[in-house]
Amino acid sequence: MRTSILRFKYIFSYLAVLGIMTMACSLFVPTVGGPGAAGAVATEAPVVTEAPIVTEEPIAPPAFGQIAFVSNREGQRNIYRMAADGSQPVRLTNGDSEDDMPRWSPDKSKIVYVSLVDDNSDIYLMDEYGGNVARLTDSPAKDSAPAWSPNGSLIAFESFRDDNFEIYVMNADGSNQTRLTSNSFGERSPVWSPDGQWIAFVSDRHGNSDIFLVHPDGSGETQLTFTDTPESDPVWSPDGRIAYRGWNYGDIANICLMNKDGSNQQCLTTDQVENGIPSWSSDGSWLAFLSPRGGITTIDLIRVEDGSRRSLTTGAVPVGQLTWSPDDWRIAYQADTGNDMEIYSIITFTSDNQVARLTSITAFDGAPTWR
Repeated sequence: MRTSILRFKYIFSYLAVLGIMTMACSLFVPTVGGPGAAGAVATEAPVVTEAPIVTEEPIAPPAFGQIAFVSNREGQRNIYRMAADGSQPVRLTNGDSEDDMPRWSPDKSKIVYVSLVDDNSDIYLMDEYGGNVARLTDSPAKDSAPAWSPNGSLIAFESFRDDNFEIYVMNADGSNQTRLTSNSFGERSPVWSPDGQWIAFVSDRHGNSDIFLVHPDGSGETQLTFTDTPESDPVWSPDGRIAYRGWNYGDIANICLMNKDGSNQQCLTTDQVENGIPSWSSDGSWLAFLSPRGGITTIDLIRVEDGSRRSLTTGAVPVGQLTWSPDDWRIAYQADTGNDMEIYSIITFTSDNQVARLTSITAFDGAPTWR
């Protein structure tokens, strides 16, 4: 879109100049009478060439926003926050727990996260500065994978309190914890639809993982995928479609897409390599994911509309899930430097795809999430 606007400006300017030149030339062409009149002088029509298309390399704006991440630079894993350029890192959680899975609230004022103590995880909430910490779950079994509803009033999560993982939902203050699924097999990875009407999740109740939907009140449970191969890691687009990983091509994960009712299932990639969890751009035009198809793992972008694809060279090997900046100009990711895990960002839509290293401490730094 940015390149198209620049191209339009150049073409418009060229045509304007061309029109002025044509008018000037007509003042100096002698004519006698009108066209076809006796004695008229035949003139050769001016040759009009196609306007050259002039493009200009788009320039990425400065990085902005905040990135929450996990680091064990001070011993235990804790939640940190830093500016989008890697400056001003601040530790948000303290104590002997192992903290993980930070998730910004929709209004970006709070962070929900998972805290592990004595091999049992519970879900906690804090404000963006690390204050006003509240324990939301207090179960003898593991609670994890918190996911905010779009309006911030509810949090879905997975819990092992029933001797297998099931999907639960609770108010944002931890009250009214309600079990949504009831099955002897595992139900995991809840994610909310953009309208807040559905929660997608993964279940292995039929022998391999399939994707299901359920309303936040527990009604309307619907199975979306029925293949003999696994489907997992559903992520909602802004317009309500679901991207996911499907193993339909040689038992290797590819990036697939379907409507929210399960119709029009298609795989956007057919690679013979294991592609990573997809992540939507904010406008729903692109999916980013990790791909080792060239022998080296890169961040790949695929345009959903036409399947066009490009690879971003990252340097250090990217690992885990990707997070887009709010303006879609950058992607932050965890990468293996060979000595430890660090956090990087890469520019998405320029030819050189500049990489910035955001953390540089000999420790685990990972699981970034942008706000």
